[in-house]
Amino acid sequence: MKKFLTPLIFAFMIGSASAQKQKMQVFQLMEPGFNTKAIEGTISEVYQTQRFGNKLWWIKIGNDTLIHVWDRHFDTPNMKVGDKRTFTSIKRLDSNWWMKEKSEAIIKTPDHQNILTVQ
Repeated sequence: MKKFLTPLIFAFMIGSASAQKQKMQVFQLMEPGFNTKAIEGTISEVYQTQRFGNKLWWIKIGNDTLIHVWDRHFDTPNMKVGDKRTFTSIKRLDSNWWMKEKSEAIIKTPDHQNILTVQ
């Protein structure tokens, strides 16, 4: 009985600990009039990534909300860190494709100066 109960309690403790972690909620700013959903909050971070040649702007609200904004919708004067803003017409991103861009490394070209040529 002890051999059965100990792993069960251990598994329950790990499951409850992982359930307490804050889950990142990811949204995308859509075209105006797409829907009536809105998020309001203070911008804590603004950064840009590049994926397959496209600029992706990311706005972080608090610690648990991330909003993807296309370059054409990015409003530089009104989207600064510390500003309180309402984002309307948003859509939740349910897939995890947005996580993959953070792990992509910049492709470096080889240094051609150190290559020996044989003639």
